[in-house]
Amino acid sequence: MKLKTSTSFRALSLNILIQINIMKLEINAPTHTTILNWLHKVGYHQLMKPKEKADDWIIIIDESIQIGQDKILMMFGIREKNIDFSRSLRFQDMVPIRELVNTSWSGEEIQSVLSYIKKELGVIKYVVSDGGGNILKSLRLSKIPHVYDLTHKIACIIRKLYKKNELYISLTKKMADIRLKYLQTELAFLLPPKQRSKSKYLNINDISKWCLNTLHYYEKNKDIEVEACRKLSWIIEYKDFILELSELNELVCNIEKILKNNGFSNESWKKCNLLLQNIKSKVVERFKEELNIYLDELKEKSANIDKLLITSDIIESSFGKYKNYVSQNPMAGITNLILSIAAFTCSLDEEEIKSALEKTVINDVKEWTKKNIGKSLFQKRREAYCFN
Repeated sequence: MKLKTSTSFRALSLNILIQINIMKLEINAPTHTTILNWLHKVGYHQLMKPKEKADDWIIIIDESIQIGQDKILMMFGIREKNIDFSRSLRFQDMVPIRELVNTSWSGEEIQSVLSYIKKELGVIKYVVSDGGGNILKSLRLSKIPHVYDLTHKIACIIRKLYKKNELYISLTKKMADIRLKYLQTELAFLLPPKQRSKSKYLNINDISKWCLNTLHYYEKNKDIEVEACRKLSWIIEYKDFILELSELNELVCNIEKILKNNGFSNESWKKCNLLLQNIKSKVVERFKEELNIYLDELKEKSANIDKLLITSDIIESSFGKYKNYVSQNPMAGITNLILSIAAFTCSLDEEEIKSALEKTVINDVKEWTKKNIGKSLFQKRREAYCFN
């Protein structure tokens, strides 16, 4: 229930208590602490169980930042022969390889981790990640091929196209202004998506869809909802630009659908090229030029590989799910709840759960926590404000 929903630990305990009462069972409901311990055990078991040694491992690496100094370095792995290129990756497809915490991760430190992983797994064919300088340096030092994650690559291209584009800057500023201005008014139902400075080029889909939908709303209702449309009348000034943005977004969505689900191959490369031929606007033409450089690099790297995995979305999703777990208490910082990221990969098979709960003891989790995390931000705050 915890791994497949966003229910809190306390709510889960009460949920089970209700079920026990309804079914009139003679058992006690587990407390929220017990459920948390179970999750720790499953995560620890997934992380520590022996991995296959083979010559076709693919590793996905990413970092996540929390409140405080610490950063999580997460590494998922999957054997090439186990990838189903007819669909996107699922948590259960992945093997948690490493889950480490440090104040910062240098290229040399990540290289050291990769050296141990090589001894444990065998051959790492390539690593999929974003373009973080420390990760790229570690791969150069380790002499492991790097495949640039498609989502981040497209975001970099869009940033290059629009970073200094006056219309884009003006439009996104207008969106931010009306979100703040109309948050608690009758126009709240038309609020644009929240823009994060770090990921606004990653979220081009949300921006494009809101602009296009709002433009359609204005054109359809300007003679009916006069007052509301008066406040949105500025959007008509950006009509041509919004249509261009929408064309680009549609192209991006179609490219991602092909490459994320089917991987990169000669076949998917040809499908992408067919899409790129139907270009209308100048900015989309520039996008095509930049994307073709990336696709050519992939073609070179896949010379001896039938299909190339080019997305790290699965690890981004795991971070998002984990952050939802800690959203009610973000000031706690990084705790051993990060073991939930490894637990996401559990198949939830009865035997696997049984093995995790029987073979892992709480002391194992405590030792792992002491070695990898140390004192959490929450513990430091408690000690700082405890005067007794």
